[in-house]
Amino acid sequence: MIKFFSTGYFSRYLLLVLLALVLWMPSILYPSSYTGISSYAFNQLRYLTNHNLYLQTIIAFFLTLYTSFLINKIAINNGFNSKISTLVAFLYIILTSVLLGESHNNPVIWVNFILTFALANLLRLPYAKNTIPVLFNASFYVGIASFFYPQLVFLIVFIWLSIILHKVVTSRNFTVTFIGIILPYFFLLTLFFYTDHILEESFVLFNSLQIDISPIFLTSPIEIIISIIFIILIFISVTGIVGKLNEKSINLRRNLTITIIYLITAFLILIFFSKSLISTILMSIPSALLIGHWLSTIKKERWYNIALLSAMSLIILNQYIFIFWDVIK
Repeated sequence: MIKFFSTGYFSRYLLLVLLALVLWMPSILYPSSYTGISSYAFNQLRYLTNHNLYLQTIIAFFLTLYTSFLINKIAINNGFNSKISTLVAFLYIILTSVLLGESHNNPVIWVNFILTFALANLLRLPYAKNTIPVLFNASFYVGIASFFYPQLVFLIVFIWLSIILHKVVTSRNFTVTFIGIILPYFFLLTLFFYTDHILEESFVLFNSLQIDISPIFLTSPIEIIISIIFIILIFISVTGIVGKLNEKSINLRRNLTITIIYLITAFLILIFFSKSLISTILMSIPSALLIGHWLSTIKKERWYNIALLSAMSLIILNQYIFIFWDVIK
């Protein structure tokens, strides 16, 4: 499986589309409404689609597919994979389908799409002659993403650490990140003020910006097994990458470190702020990049192939089992 997706033939992309269709078909046929944390921007999108669950899910499907290809391109352009590959796209598609129901219709799908552009800009820092527009773009995208979840404004720490790691530390670079992340809020609050709804809309926007350390648990045995497989894969990938960082080129070493920081920052946001199981999809981008990079460097693939094949099979079973159960009943 790893060797199969370690190539970039057109047939691999067609197979990824087919795999995504197989995983998403139950959700497209029987769409679920999002019931997680209140999301201002997502509420507006639901209003624009007239609360049509079928339309929302179809849009989410194409957005997820496009995001997987964007992340895969980021991996190739920044040397995460040594050659043209579709492995990262494959990993992202299955990682975002671990959970049932609203995992295929939620704000995080939109957040990940937006944050893909933020990450792409940050990974360009070593090659940018002028870092100011790059950092402004990255922080601006984070600001837009925080319209879906306000707690994502704390990803500014991730941007600051990227500045430090790439050794482009200047007062202007730090200042421009503040401007970039605040500017979307300036425009939005101006709109609230103009429409005379600033108090009501601001409450909805910032309602989820509160500390909440209550744990979240999986209840489905299948989802627990799948999650354990991916947690082990992430742990092995991160520890393996960290152990071999000195063997990488300077820019790749820094970009891998930035991706690990992205994963840790997203995890801490989920730990300390309002959350739901669906919010864990926020970690899909760095997880796909790190696992994909690690799998592209190993020689003994047997157990990794077994793990991925088992996870994919269980994910497909998990997506269809409720249909079979209804038929049996």
